[in-house]
Amino acid sequence: MRQTFPLVALVLLAACGGGGGGGTPVVAAPVPTPTTCPISVAKPNPSFAGDLVPALQSSCGAAATSCHGGASPTGHATFSGTAAEVYAQLVNVVPASAPAGWLRVKPGDPAHSWILEKVTKDQPGGSGYGTRMPQGAPNLCQPTVDTLSAWISAGAPNN
Repeated sequence: MRQTFPLVALVLLAACGGGGGGGTPVVAAPVPTPTTCPISVAKPNPSFAGDLVPALQSSCGAAATSCHGGASPTGHATFSGTAAEVYAQLVNVVPASAPAGWLRVKPGDPAHSWILEKVTKDQPGGSGYGTRMPQGAPNLCQPTVDTLSAWISAGAPNN
């Protein structure tokens, strides 16, 4: 009897997961490969959805349930949603922990966009506002930073 339990459990699991309705199978979104150089050649006219969201998701912990992924990210903003959801987390949003006057992304103003401050300075905003991101990983490569800056300079379009 003990030997048949795992077999019965497998059969029941297979029966539950088959769908059987002939509908479109649900395909999970691919998990981005973690890297701190997701854009190896700077893009002068980047797409938010096509270039920056995949870069943020692969370099900022969105594939995990910590940092900037999951329902309760330790990094305040989550980058694990759709492009529209990530955009809403970034553009014209006041950061949770930053000196006054910053926005996470201030369209047309890279110098006052907190995300660039966080990925380019060891002590962003001076002391007391955390450390350079991505935390505990190598710095973002310059082409990725340049692409992010170009997108912000272009007015942070939702493209």
